[in-house]
Amino acid sequence: MEATGVYWIALHELLEQAGFCVCLVNPKEVKQVKGRKTDVADACWMQKMFSAGLVRQSYIPAGRLKELRMLMREREDIISMGSSYVNKMQKALELMNIKLTEVISQITGVSGIRMIEAILRGERDGKVLLSLCHKSIKDKKADEVLMALEGNYNESWLFLLEQNLKLWKIHEQQILIVDQRMEVLLSFLEQGSSFVAPVHKEKPVRHHKPMIKDLNQKLLNIYGVDAGCLPGVTNYSMLKLLGETGTDLSRFPTEKHYVSWCGLSPGHNQSGSRSRKAKMKNSSRVGQIFREIAQSLLNSKHIAIGTFIRRIRTRKGPAIAIKAGARKIAIAFYNLLTKGTAYLEQGAAKYEQQLKQREQQYLLKLATKHNLKLVEI
Repeated sequence: MEATGVYWIALHELLEQAGFCVCLVNPKEVKQVKGRKTDVADACWMQKMFSAGLVRQSYIPAGRLKELRMLMREREDIISMGSSYVNKMQKALELMNIKLTEVISQITGVSGIRMIEAILRGERDGKVLLSLCHKSIKDKKADEVLMALEGNYNESWLFLLEQNLKLWKIHEQQILIVDQRMEVLLSFLEQGSSFVAPVHKEKPVRHHKPMIKDLNQKLLNIYGVDAGCLPGVTNYSMLKLLGETGTDLSRFPTEKHYVSWCGLSPGHNQSGSRSRKAKMKNSSRVGQIFREIAQSLLNSKHIAIGTFIRRIRTRKGPAIAIKAGARKIAIAFYNLLTKGTAYLEQGAAKYEQQLKQREQQYLLKLATKHNLKLVEI
């Protein structure tokens, strides 16, 4: 069966309930010659390719995992739609020459929402608005906030700001409702699992934290391992990966198969001695999750993968560097779930020391080759 939007799901479930083992195929892998495409020709061509073993079966989670995947994707869509109203709120503030976006990290934080709501109530005194901020903002950015609040409070722009704030709050409420439903599904998935004691400290989730009670313990029991050892991986990341890949990765024979499925394998775009430029495709949702994790490690000072990403960035650019870092995290995730091998963080300092030793060994090899001697300065 060819995957076409959401139209395949209902028929796929009916066939599975009738006892059929259905192979869902990615349409990109069964393309035909242009000008010969009809539904009947597609069906015949897919049958021939499947009988010859030339198509791959797409992964489809079963039961509650399928529902969790749909809810997670719905949650991401709601966040994306809500972000458009955040942009409109920022636009309304800019129209009034209020520069809050330049002095606080996000206007939808506690301090930002308090100030916006006070402005909509009619408060114009900068010192009163500053008193509503978090202590760290008042201690470090008091003068900047007071200057940013000196604007032209136009009634029409205030009306737009109020309407977009209301719509953003509606989306935030919908996210809470989705979280409540996901909590029920996680409770079903957790049934029958043994208790797993946490080994590593739970990492904080900065943006869009799921409001699910005991999320860390639920994920520990479902996965059966503590993923806190993986750099940059939070409970939110593990929740998204649970919906996309499940907990059983044994369908991938090796880590290279899993990395290739994630779309994180290194590209080989060379014909003879000529290298061709190829556009990177982010077609895999799982690969995008690992890319986001790698992006969060880009400025880390104490994590080895962060140092690795920065080193690759200087030679290959940020896109390839983040992909390479995501590949390392994906391999660590695969080894943790299939072999139980925990990732051991060696630290940025030790990684740099290993690079230094490798460079020295290479120089020594070159010196020996050319009958030279290295002298330390």
